[in-house]
Amino acid sequence: MKRYAPLLTLTAVAVLGFGLVAVNMAGEPDGTAAPDAAAVAAPAETTPPPEPTQPAPVPTAEPAEPAAEPPVVAEKAYTGRSSGDEVTVAVVVKDGRAVGYVCDGEKVEAWLEGTLEGDTIALRSGDGEVTVAGNVDDAAAFGDVAVAGKTWPFSAKAVEEPGGLYEGRGNVRGVATRIGWIVEDDGRVTGLARAAGVGEPQPAPPLDPNAPGQVVVEGTPIAVTTIDGDDTVVGR
Repeated sequence: MKRYAPLLTLTAVAVLGFGLVAVNMAGEPDGTAAPDAAAVAAPAETTPPPEPTQPAPVPTAEPAEPAAEPPVVAEKAYTGRSSGDEVTVAVVVKDGRAVGYVCDGEKVEAWLEGTLEGDTIALRSGDGEVTVAGNVDDAAAFGDVAVAGKTWPFSAKAVEEPGGLYEGRGNVRGVATRIGWIVEDDGRVTGLARAAGVGEPQPAPPLDPNAPGQVVVEGTPIAVTTIDGDDTVVGR
């Protein structure tokens, strides 16, 4: 029995040493640091995404004001005078046409035809010596009247019958005679008569626009009519 005592003692020592080594290894860290508890609990800070940018508003042009429409004049008669009272002017419009008469009651007289476009009138005599140009509305006509190279401003009021433009026709002593009368809104009447083949016009007979059928020249009844804007007055 004594022969085995040293051997047993060595074995016990070895076993004890191995146990101590194992305990020490279990207590030693494995070289990897444990994560900090606060670091694990708190999520990592992140940069917030940028706010979405709104596109800059595109400037828009203000809507243009619609152009004013010219007044529509379907049918109207205007009578008036040039600025210096040189001539009396009558213009009658209807459905885009215009006719007129210019007269000074002494020696100037001319029938005119032309157009009405929007509010603009343009008329001329058959020989082109007399013209009227301007604008009209429901109340008046304004513009220029030209006679044989002389031009004057004119203004004319819109009138109702018996105001307006009148034409008379008859055979006086066998000669075709044509008469023009302008009746203004105040009752004044300006006119001249022209016999076919006679160079100079003659004074027109009196006209009562309320009784036009009573006009008589040297015993000859004169047919009197009111002129409309669509009548033909030039070249007849």
